[in-house]
Amino acid sequence: MSTGFHGKILFVDLSRGSGEIKTFHEDFYRKYLGGGSFGAYFLLRDAPKDTDPLSPDNILTLAPSVTTGAAVSGVSRCCLSALSPLTDMVADSQSGGSIGPNIKKAGLDAIVIKGRANKPSYLYIEDGQWELKDASAFTGKPVTEVHKALTDIHGKARLSIAQCGPAGEKLVRFACVMVDANDVFGRTGLGAVFGSKNLRAIVVRGTGQVPFADSDRLKELARLASKRLPDAGFPTTLRAHGTPGVVSAQASGGNLATHNYSKSFHPEHAKLDGATYDEVLGAGETTCFGCVVRCRKKVRAEKPYPLTDDLGGPEFETLGLLGSNLDITDPAAVARASQMCGEYGFDTITMGGIAGYVFECLEKNLIPKDAVNGKSLKFGDAESLFWLIEQVGTRQGIGDVLAEGPQKAAAHFGPETEPYAIQVKNQGLAVHMPQVKPSQALMYAACPIGPDHQSCEHDWLLASNAEDARSLGIIGRGDFASTGLPKVRMTVYGQFYYSLLDNLSLCQFCWGPGNLFTLRELEDLVRATTGWQVTLWELMKAGERRVTMQRQLNARRGYGREHDVLPKRLYEPLPDGPKAGQHVNADKFPTMLKQFYGMMGWDPETGRPTMGKLVELGLDWTI
Repeated sequence: MSTGFHGKILFVDLSRGSGEIKTFHEDFYRKYLGGGSFGAYFLLRDAPKDTDPLSPDNILTLAPSVTTGAAVSGVSRCCLSALSPLTDMVADSQSGGSIGPNIKKAGLDAIVIKGRANKPSYLYIEDGQWELKDASAFTGKPVTEVHKALTDIHGKARLSIAQCGPAGEKLVRFACVMVDANDVFGRTGLGAVFGSKNLRAIVVRGTGQVPFADSDRLKELARLASKRLPDAGFPTTLRAHGTPGVVSAQASGGNLATHNYSKSFHPEHAKLDGATYDEVLGAGETTCFGCVVRCRKKVRAEKPYPLTDDLGGPEFETLGLLGSNLDITDPAAVARASQMCGEYGFDTITMGGIAGYVFECLEKNLIPKDAVNGKSLKFGDAESLFWLIEQVGTRQGIGDVLAEGPQKAAAHFGPETEPYAIQVKNQGLAVHMPQVKPSQALMYAACPIGPDHQSCEHDWLLASNAEDARSLGIIGRGDFASTGLPKVRMTVYGQFYYSLLDNLSLCQFCWGPGNLFTLRELEDLVRATTGWQVTLWELMKAGERRVTMQRQLNARRGYGREHDVLPKRLYEPLPDGPKAGQHVNADKFPTMLKQFYGMMGWDPETGRPTMGKLVELGLDWTI
């Protein structure tokens, strides 16, 4: 008998206030595994192709995987999927913490939600039983206040809370979903989907057990993580300082967005590094279920800005986008801005990009001063950022325009401002610079969920001559800046592998190439949880299936190659820093993109999955 799943998925219709648990066959789990594949499956199966992401017809799926619940490092993540109100394409975001394991311990493999509640509500689930409860008292309340209220009502033991925050209620298109106030479904605007459904929160308590095939092997894998951590390289750094611990290394490599992406190096980057600010702001750490890395660092302070350890501290991406990208290098100010975003509940990455757009346009006199109430907003000024965050979070004044996303903001303020809205498909870019990392140029342009830095392994994999590159079937050599076939192949296979990790709800910091576990141990994990005699070939095909389903979903909505366009700024040579002169090559990039489509099994002219690829992956039902 196979294990690792219950065969039960909860379907809730908020409009009717009804729900039922449906059973699914083992073949469904083996083909799709969980995570984003579940979300893409239900959207392709049940959502009309012209569905408005903010309509009741949008389908929201919260899904862990067949491995979730095993007490092994990096096996605790969970995926939230729907149609994105930001990009109008597929939305998919992962969070750590304990919500995935608690869903499994509640006797469920996923939660699928459609419709719109007739009043502000939250969904309470305990051990397979569900109830829709009144959330009217929470409307407009900050995230930490609602988290405390819900834990006061339901207790803390084995409880997880995913909530949208006031920004989601106000349909800010890059609103996120906060999980237990420390973790985040951060990208693609899923908080606004919650808000559109009158759904403030999903609260899950699980007190049961998840059956696994080989508990002894799972214990061995858990011990391996503890044994390897002191000498594990990147995970060791994460244990010491979290993701802020890589700020200086990334800046020294010319890979830190600065001054609205016009530069890739900030001379005061060390102030933002975790090793620097831990001593001043550090307040310990938290961790995800079963993980020894403990990379989630907390902060606390009273001056110069109030910081609470009820919310997580800023991650590397936030330190870049709300910090160096805006020429703000006071870590307390960045942490304060991060916590403001957390209380409202919106994506710090897109917020940092939008703030950079506003500051540069004001600098160039392209936005009228009355649009910002006559204020002198500018780079390097934390108070300017704080004010702008409040405007977006409350949708007041210019915030109501910016809440629609950077592309729509540029359309509002005029074509002369468009070059300074650094976005793809209305979603802000991550801190990683594609001028320096050509793989990221491909991912920013063509990733189905919009520009994303965690949808494939980065360029070091090819440059390092790593054994993991060969193990993934990556042929050829190259360096960080190479743009030839080996780099494209690395990006394609890296995307398949990272898509697999998202399907299995695994953390890249533990299960990514060169970290705590090997590729063979990934096979062991799936065998030990499910009892299936899987191979890496089968698993990689599952990863490929997920990203192809997402691309097919976008194609059905009318999106293809013509939408895979990078901002013009990325084609400009970097003016200074360690990578001065580097840029996305306008002559070479179209060739890279065409090669990428071909290797992905997408039509090189349209960018849409070919019939042959869909049939090969068992997705002919989507044609």
